Amino acid sequence: EFVEKLKRGPVIFMTVIPNGPITMSKVLVQWFIYTLVVGMLAAYVAGATLPAGTPYLSVFRVAGATAFIAYAVGLWQQSIWYNRPWSTTLRHTLDGLIYALLTGGTFGWLWPMG
Repeated sequence: EFVEKLKRGPVIFMTVIPNGPITMSKVLVQWFIYTLVVGMLAAYVAGATLPAGTPYLSVFRVAGATAFIAYAVGLWQQSIWYNRPWSTTLRHTLDGLIYALLTGGTFGWLWPMG
C-alpha cells in the first residue's frame, strides 16, 4: 500500500514551525551553545588522545577532524535520505570545514606546552 502511495505521489517532507516571527537572538544563542558543545567534544577527544606538548599540526588534525565530523558529516544524511540537493549539502559542508579549521587552529595555538 505504501509503495503504491509513493508511486502516485506527491511525496513531501516538510518542517512546521510555530506562528510568529523568527527571532534571531534565539537562533544565535542556540548556535553559540552548539559551537560550545562541539568545542567541548573536540577538547575531550584531543585531551584523551594527545599529551601536553604535542606539536601544533597534530593537535590541529585531531581537533579539526573532530569538529568537522560534528559540523558537517551529520548533514550528509539529508541528501542521502531526504533528497536534499547535494549542492546544498556541499555548501554546508564547506561552512563546516571553515568552522573545523578555525577550531583546529585555535586548539593547536592554545594547546599546553609540555
